Parts: sequence; structure tokens; C-alpha cells
Amino acid sequence: MDLTHQTLVSIIKPIVVSLSKDRKLYNSINRIIGFYPGNISLYKLAFTYKSLSAESNDDSSRNNERLEFLGDAVIDTVIAEHLFKAYPYRDEGFLTEMRAKLVSRSQLNKLGLKLGLDKFLQESSDSRSKSICGDVFEALVGAIYLDRGMWGAKRFLIDRIMKFHVDLDEMEAIEVNFKGKIIDWCQKRKKEIEFRTIEESGPGQNKLFKVQVFIDNEGFGIAESKSKKRAEQRAAEATQNTLQIGN
Repeated sequence: MDLTHQTLVSIIKPIVVSLSKDRKLYNSINRIIGFYPGNISLYKLAFTYKSLSAESNDDSSRNNERLEFLGDAVIDTVIAEHLFKAYPYRDEGFLTEMRAKLVSRSQLNKLGLKLGLDKFLQESSDSRSKSICGDVFEALVGAIYLDRGMWGAKRFLIDRIMKFHVDLDEMEAIEVNFKGKIIDWCQKRKKEIEFRTIEESGPGQNKLFKVQVFIDNEGFGIAESKSKKRAEQRAAEATQNTLQIGN
């Protein structure tokens, strides 16, 4: 997107928005992401949580699951590049751990709440809204990517999120090895733990891994990601929250 096009959009868009029946939503999203949406339907879809469409027997194309999947991959890419540039002398292990901290479910939930994404959900009065803000955050990034490309995704994630809502020095100090923590917890209590891949879907590099934690053959946290290691970390984090370990 060249500068001339951006300038024209910035001039014309507010006029279009003022005439739209969705002007309130346009303005709310503009305040969050820093620019007006192009295709508002993508953002409406991002805020349609899967449990709502399930209740009305809608398929996955009518909820935010696909956008969530896309946003997950975009966040990984943008954050990886940002860390690569921010830490030119740190090794791959450090960069991987930092990325894991920045994209952990608890961190994305926290960011979603900071941005007020829970207020966009039809079920925002439900206690579940706080725990699903991370999913909605990913779906929002997916919508931005489809609407404005990688330029828009980077502008939102770097110029808004990383600049105003994330302190990298604080993130360095956070312990994020959820898998190691839950394994240690089980070993101390002489419990058997297994990270079981319960589903693999998609071709080649687009393969999606769904992992569930089993403790003494009882199923707990489930998570999915394009990275098996990340899915395991997220499943471990979900299990830790369920069992209230460290809370």
C-alpha cells in the first residue's frame, strides 16, 4: 500500500464511515487498531465467537475460528521478525522463549481485555468473555491481515501493541515454560503425564496440531497450533489454569 493510497483512504474513509449504518463499529475499531477498516464484515466475523454459531448450528465459516487460525500464524511471523531485529545478538533459544511469552494464551487474553475486545462479544456479560479474549485478539489480527495485508498487521501489532502495551524487559523476567512446570508438578505427586496429539489436519506447512494433556489418563487442557511445541505449551497452560497450579 503506497503513501498516496494511504492518504486518499485517510481522507475519504471518515466520510464513508459517517454515512454507514455501522459507523459506531467503524469508529470503535479505528480507536483500537489505529485505522479505519476497509471490509467491515471481516471484523464482524472476528467478533463472532464459535460458541455462538454452534448454538445456532452455523458452520465454521460463520464464526471466527478460521480468522483465529490465520491470526495465530500472522502474530507468530510478525513477533518473530520484531524479536529478531530487537535482539540482534541473542540466540534462537532466547528468541523462541520470548516469542512464547508474547503469544501465550494468558498474554493474549490480557491484551484482549486491555483493548476492550470483550465488549464486542455478544456474550460479554458471560464470565467466559475474559478467557476467550485471546482467541478474539487472534481473529482480529486475521481480519486485519485479510483487510490490509501484512502492512496493516504489522502496524497494529508493532506500532500499537508492542509500543504501548508490552514491556520487553518485563517479559524477559517472566517464566513461561508451562510444559516444564506441569511436568514438574506431576513428578512431585507421582502422576503420569502425557502430551497427546489427538488430531493433525491440513497439508504440509499448513498442518494444524491439536494436543491434549492427560494426567493419569484423565484429559485436561486442549490446544491447537501450527507448531506442535506451541500447542503443547498452550495445552499445558490451560491445564495449569484448570488445576489452579501456581494461582
